[in-house]
Amino acid sequence: MFLQSSSSKKFDHMKRSGDYFVIVVEDLNLGKIVATATLIVEHKFIHGCAKRGRIEEVVVSDECRGKQLGKLLLSVLTLLSKKLDCYKVTLECKPKNVAFYEKFGYVASDETYMQSRFCD
Repeated sequence: MFLQSSSSKKFDHMKRSGDYFVIVVEDLNLGKIVATATLIVEHKFIHGCAKRGRIEEVVVSDECRGKQLGKLLLSVLTLLSKKLDCYKVTLECKPKNVAFYEKFGYVASDETYMQSRFCD
């Protein structure tokens, strides 16, 4: 995977912070990345600076769906958040993906996700 100069600098910043954990699965036969997911660890002031894990960007390429890669990514990041002493780990998903995440013990929350976008 090729990172442009500005993207490379941003990625280096993520690595240095120690709060970003990016998992990448590469298919050596295809010579490309086929799955990825990210765990971001936040320090929550209102919880005594305790750590909260947030799983984002769980993506598996179309040609590799059904090979348990999503299960692998989610399992690893869930266990990592526990190992890092996060008091909870959360993720956002589309309604069509809820059943998948429920298999791993994730449940819907009463919290409402809202956003304000600054670019397309």
